[in-house]
Amino acid sequence: MKITVNGRQVEIRDDARNVLEALREIGIEIPNLCYLSETSIYGACRMCLVEIDGRDIVTSCTLQPREGMSIKTHTPKIYEMRKGILQLLLASHDGDCTTCEMNGKCKLQKYAQEFGLTSNRFEKISKKTITDTSSVIVRDNSKCILCGDCVRACDEIQSIAAIDFAYRGFEAQVVPSFEEKLENTECVLCGQCVAYCPTGALAIRNDVDKVYKAIEEGKYVIGMIAPAVRASLQEEFGLEDDAATAGRIVSLLKMIGFKKVFDVAFAADLVTYEEAHEFVERLEKGEKLPQFTSCCPGWVKFAEQYYPEYLSHLSSVKSPQMALGAIIKKFYAKEIGVDPKDIYLVSIMPCTAKKFEAEREEFEGDVDVVLTTREIVKIAKSTGINIRMVDPEPFDRPYGLSSQSGLSFGKSGGVLGSVVHVINEMVGIKNVETKELSEGVRLTTVELNNGKVVKGMAVFGLGNTRKIVYSIRAGELDVDIVEVMACNYGCIGGGGQPYPNDSRTREKRARILKEVQSIDVLVSPTENFHMLQLYEKYLSKPLSHESHEVIHTHYKHRRRVQEDEIDILPLPEESEDKVKVSVCLGTSCYSKGSYEILEKLIAAANKEDWAKNLEIKGTFCVENCGKSPNVVVNDIIVSEATIEKVKEVALNELAGKKGDSSVSKSNV
Repeated sequence: MKITVNGRQVEIRDDARNVLEALREIGIEIPNLCYLSETSIYGACRMCLVEIDGRDIVTSCTLQPREGMSIKTHTPKIYEMRKGILQLLLASHDGDCTTCEMNGKCKLQKYAQEFGLTSNRFEKISKKTITDTSSVIVRDNSKCILCGDCVRACDEIQSIAAIDFAYRGFEAQVVPSFEEKLENTECVLCGQCVAYCPTGALAIRNDVDKVYKAIEEGKYVIGMIAPAVRASLQEEFGLEDDAATAGRIVSLLKMIGFKKVFDVAFAADLVTYEEAHEFVERLEKGEKLPQFTSCCPGWVKFAEQYYPEYLSHLSSVKSPQMALGAIIKKFYAKEIGVDPKDIYLVSIMPCTAKKFEAEREEFEGDVDVVLTTREIVKIAKSTGINIRMVDPEPFDRPYGLSSQSGLSFGKSGGVLGSVVHVINEMVGIKNVETKELSEGVRLTTVELNNGKVVKGMAVFGLGNTRKIVYSIRAGELDVDIVEVMACNYGCIGGGGQPYPNDSRTREKRARILKEVQSIDVLVSPTENFHMLQLYEKYLSKPLSHESHEVIHTHYKHRRRVQEDEIDILPLPEESEDKVKVSVCLGTSCYSKGSYEILEKLIAAANKEDWAKNLEIKGTFCVENCGKSPNVVVNDIIVSEATIEKVKEVALNELAGKKGDSSVSKSNV
């Protein structure tokens, strides 16, 4: 298709999504603050204005290109309009740039500089500020420009919708439901909201000071670096052609006080080796299939919240981060003669959810702190050391050697591909065929030497994952193993990676990581000598009692919404005969009559003999909204409840029986 742009005829793709994308591909970047190629078109910021056919000025993100159209991207009128939009945004924006997480990376700041804004004709206006530092993701709405990028990423890409717009006009805010703290919502802490936020309204909890404190206190500080980190470090320091970037970071960390620096790709080899044996055992027994990978903590929390019935299908092998942490604290500490309590283990990850994972009660003490790529970049830049001039140093042994498969964990498909390598060594493979079913979903068919055919699937994005799980649940999809990465393109697109973190940048990181992989002499985890030696010395063999003790774990059903119950008619704690009845007062249940049920229960407790031992509470959500109203009697959910149903179940509980009309709360 031929169009005229700024007086010159150019050719663009016939299937271009919109004028903004079409012009981007021919080297013209139209200013924008709310456009994401991965989500629906929003058109809110109005920065991407262009002039069409010498008449209309419209947003290029919503405009479909057509043959012969004439476009002007930069006229005096458009310049003034964009400048006015920026000034309006800045008038209600927290301008304390020097202490902002996004200083130097902020898109709003970038445009303000490019348009030469040294003053603002609009008076500064203060709006309601909401801050939340309760979780690893920090919210500060004084920096929010209402671009909606975070809302659409959470809803359309991840299918969670933990945040959304609230209120109207100048009072508009982006908040979780009822302005709840993020840690009390269904947020899985994947950080995709942070990845796409252009201004720092959503940021990562900064833990750099904890590392310097540990060094100052004389702790034996050990670092470990994930594969996806090195790709974005090359990008961040302009070292795209430098395969030794990881080695330069190793040297820099030791210069500031780290004793050892290990490679998380070593642990990826270990996890793959264990996970492949786990999969083959399940395949032979025909149980707990499909097996889901469990390396991604965002996906694990998602499964705990939405699919507890599939938790036993998750691989019980810890993620590479947590497996290596356990090994260092349990075995390596003895080898070097250091008390595990004196080791301070710093994990350097591309992911915000890895901070959450390290703080899970199951893994307490294995990893002391997680720094994201953004934080390690800050450390490197604050030293004043020119990373280009630092001589690279190899990762320390024994946990510094990895295969190409281990490095491939940094991008989607890497875990599944690595498992296939190990299976090939175990039982032999005749043929492997991979095809892309849709964006973010790939199917791999593996024909084994013994005649069996194994189907594996690699999925990125939790929205895609939800569709896959639904298909498996409905019997429409027959697969044996599923690799899930919460972030698009895998860990290279993690929420802790540097901004910009869009699809173009992620594709570039994937290429960098592939190039780094290609220089590794080891192909399969089975070739990793130090990993095999670890089994000989400590773990005995895959799936042994020793390996289960150290590098396996378990998961549990986790409520999506964390909310304390409200005492309405409490009974004394010492009452042995009491039955607890919790009435859901959440929006869905309330609208379908739960409050009327509550009133009838209170009346019965005050007047009827059968109800004298009922302890009545109000609860916010039992996460069974499709069958509202819901009432929980002890640990039993009475769905589509009526006062008659509740009475029947309560009487059965009082008599020590189970009601037929209910389901166990733990199975919802």
